[in-house]
Amino acid sequence: MNGALPRVLFVGAFPAPNSPIFGGMVTSCRALLASTFSKRVQLELLDSTQLSNPPPALPVRIVLAARRLVRFIHAFEARKPDVVLLFVAVGASIVEKGVMARYARLRGVPTFMFPRGGSIIDACRASRFTRAWARVAFRGAAKIVCQGQAWRRFAIDTLGFASTDVVVIRNWTATRELLEVGARRETRRELPVRLVFVGWLEREKGIFELIDACRQLHSNRKFTLDIVGDGHASREAHVLVTRYGLTEVVRFRGWLQMPELTQTLIDADVLVLPSWAEGLPNAVVEAMAARLAVVATGVGAIPDVITDHRSGLLVTPQDSESLRVAVAEVIDDSTLRERLAGEAYKIAIRDFGVEGAADRLLLEIENTIASARTTRAFGRGQ
Repeated sequence: MNGALPRVLFVGAFPAPNSPIFGGMVTSCRALLASTFSKRVQLELLDSTQLSNPPPALPVRIVLAARRLVRFIHAFEARKPDVVLLFVAVGASIVEKGVMARYARLRGVPTFMFPRGGSIIDACRASRFTRAWARVAFRGAAKIVCQGQAWRRFAIDTLGFASTDVVVIRNWTATRELLEVGARRETRRELPVRLVFVGWLEREKGIFELIDACRQLHSNRKFTLDIVGDGHASREAHVLVTRYGLTEVVRFRGWLQMPELTQTLIDADVLVLPSWAEGLPNAVVEAMAARLAVVATGVGAIPDVITDHRSGLLVTPQDSESLRVAVAEVIDDSTLRERLAGEAYKIAIRDFGVEGAADRLLLEIENTIASARTTRAFGRGQ
């Protein structure tokens, strides 16, 4: 790099600190900016955060995406980046970021695409049409950055990337503050056991299976459940909690800013996340860092991180009975909770710190820029 800091155009989620916009991408982008990464590159930030939670109607999103594309082109041409880093959500975000990647490629600048969700993998398995447009969208990238082996296999086998162009960098949201929470934690053996769910209140996040499992356990187990988040299924979830007589044990917290979320994790014993599809959820990594036992579905990159009955409990997606059995197990056995939480904490320390991820990402960026410059120089020599 000849001593010059790489110029990086970073398209991600950068809402204001007290913004009501929440989600895993927001947390990951904030953690990366708070690390030494921001001091080791020249950053140009482009905010692609949705206007609201839940997202606005499709026509509004299309207009906003078109505006972001114009802003992207303006920022690109003004700053002449060495590399573009695109954080990608799901659905329309893949198409939008794919167009940005194609533009950068046409201008001779390599792009890193960092997909954050796991639902596209299942969608591609189910639909040839989805596979076709996903390949077109992602193929503008020079590199795919994955959170785990499930996404790496998908990028190679389905999207058609060479193995050398697919990089695994673990989710980096095990912050110093959360790891300190984990270091101080002492296993609580008294009842009730305090469960917490953190995520979108959507059917696909397994919120109804969780409420049904609580209904079955309520008569013979002592527990509480904090539901942190919001979404389209919120109203129906409230109705079910009332109908099942769970209002004394289930509490809806809405989205919480980080200080309140950290306190909620301090107060909790077990994270329960029964999603139908995932990449590697921030909520799981944050719970592991805070030394909570984790009960989650074995989807996406979660099984790459959690081994069933060793560092967490894995359950079948869309199966409230499987979930009920696992939650009953961690309620009944405080020794199991302590062992699972301790193993999860060790993994969080080893694999999910932000500075290690920043080091790896910067190395990949520098190597990619150097390779691109060599290729251009060779082309001119021809």
